Amino acid sequence: MANLARAVVPVPTPNRDRMGVDPPIEVESATWVAGGTLDWWIKERLEWFGRVRGKDGRQRWINTADLRPAKSE
Repeated sequence: MANLARAVVPVPTPNRDRMGVDPPIEVESATWVAGGTLDWWIKERLEWFGRVRGKDGRQRWINTADLRPAKSE
């Protein structure tokens, strides 16, 4: 579980503004419905955003505060 939490909330490091998520993980977004697969982080103006691919194949950038690990079914 600790590794999953670390993947969802990026750890800030000096001079690092993007990080891959390997392997990608399933996440939920702020509406707490299935968000999709998180596969990349990017830092923009001191905030982290995750790239999430939905089931329809579209990619969205979502603020880390609005992401949670998907519940196991």
